[in-house]
Amino acid sequence: MLALACLGALVLSANLTLFGLLRGSRTVQEEASKWGKAFTGGQAAQRRQQAQLDELHQAVASLKAAAADTDTEKKPTP
Repeated sequence: MLALACLGALVLSANLTLFGLLRGSRTVQEEASKWGKAFTGGQAAQRRQQAQLDELHQAVASLKAAAADTDTEKKPTP
C-alpha cells in the first residue's frame, strides 16, 4: 500500500510539473532554468579545468624535454 502511495505521488508530481511548464507557470520555468544552469555550468567548469590540465601537461612535457637536452649536453662523450 505504501509503495502504491509513493508511486502515485511520483506520477502526480511529474504531471503537475509538466502541466506547469505547458501552462507557462513562472515559478516552474524559473526552477527549470536553475536546474538547466546547474547542469550546463558544471560542464563548462569541467571543460575549463580540462583545458588548464592539458596546458599544464604540455608545459611539464616541454620542461622535461628541455631538462633532458641540458643533461645530454653536460655529459662528456666517451
